[in-house]
Amino acid sequence: MFEDEESITAPVAATLAQLSTALDTLTTLDLTRLPRDELLELLRDFETHRRRLPVIDHALIAELNQRGIAGEMGARDTHSLLRDVLRVTPSEAKRRIAVAGDLGPSRSLTGQPQPPLLPVVAAAQAEGSISPEHARVIATVISELPKDVEFEHGAAVEARLVAEARRFDPLVLATLARRVVALLNPDGVLADDLEHDRRRHASLSGNRDGSGELRAHLTPAALAQWQAVLDPLAAPKPSDADGPDVRSPGQRMHDALADAAHKLLASSDLPPSGGVPATVLLTLTLDQLETRTGHVTTAHGGTVSVHEALKQAGDAHIVPVVIGEEGILAYGQARRTATTTQRLALAARDGGCCFPGCDAPPGWTQVHHILDWAFGGGTDLPNLCLLCGHHHREFEKRGWQVIMKRGRPWWIPPAHIAPDRTPIRNAMHDAAAYAGMS
Repeated sequence: MFEDEESITAPVAATLAQLSTALDTLTTLDLTRLPRDELLELLRDFETHRRRLPVIDHALIAELNQRGIAGEMGARDTHSLLRDVLRVTPSEAKRRIAVAGDLGPSRSLTGQPQPPLLPVVAAAQAEGSISPEHARVIATVISELPKDVEFEHGAAVEARLVAEARRFDPLVLATLARRVVALLNPDGVLADDLEHDRRRHASLSGNRDGSGELRAHLTPAALAQWQAVLDPLAAPKPSDADGPDVRSPGQRMHDALADAAHKLLASSDLPPSGGVPATVLLTLTLDQLETRTGHVTTAHGGTVSVHEALKQAGDAHIVPVVIGEEGILAYGQARRTATTTQRLALAARDGGCCFPGCDAPPGWTQVHHILDWAFGGGTDLPNLCLLCGHHHREFEKRGWQVIMKRGRPWWIPPAHIAPDRTPIRNAMHDAAAYAGMS
């Protein structure tokens, strides 16, 4: 190590050692011996110091970005570097990078120091008078202002909200912020097409339990397109033969998104990914395949139950990969799906979703294997029927069973609906179904 590098590194190490010693002292402090007033004073002072710590984080991440250290370390970007070095979730890494962009220092192309994008917020955080939650509320409000309004009033709004943040908690601050925005944009329609384009945003992140979070701010055109796609898919459908749809509006919208993704995957219209058609890879062990228990791993690191994975692997570009001690034991076919000719034959035979009481047309359906291909069921017409996405997901949970009778799908209701469990057919697509097929 060169002498000048040692002169820079030594104070950093000494400072971190002092911080560690101070924390050790605080963690071993006997709080039971402190009088009430001193306990409250310690609480307030510690909160002030705790609020200052993110400022260091902003500066560190901003410097990593500015110097391109992720590339030097072989990481794809700073987001990946933070995940590897700090062991944080993708959403946490993205959040910290975004905040550092607003509140961290930067340099111009010529190397000159530049102030943070929100200098008043950054200064308040540096002195410990506002929390990260306060800063997030203010940054969000500023980012949502139309560009011309931000140019004219952004600095004043920032200063006003920082002043309010010194007096109120983040929830109250958010309410005050909405009032400020309402005064500046009383009609809520100041954004033009360029402004909508600037504010467009979408993120999809995974949770630790295998679920995910989808958030988006859509342009008016994108909103209209998704409404046209999702409205028919999110329409209520019968849960049982004559029963209403018990899903909440939010659950119906979720299922509509799932159905839209399924249709897009099955369409083969997506561009290739890594030189192959867009495919969902599900990795499971031989033991999981045999016992039908546990969870499998997706190519993006998510988890799906073995039961759901094998159920979904009968349709669309969903490939199960079985891993054993000797490596890959089995690699599923990407298209265990009905051919175009089979789909046309199923559309003619079933008329749409074949679940009793459902009127979904053929274009809204998926091909269901009556005997799952994982259990030896073939992709042949006598083993196939059409189901909308909702009933494909729900019928098994609700105790229904599908069988083939006279070359058509019939449904055995659960005992609480029909104690004798007499098979029935869906008459929605065939008015003569019951009259002619008794």
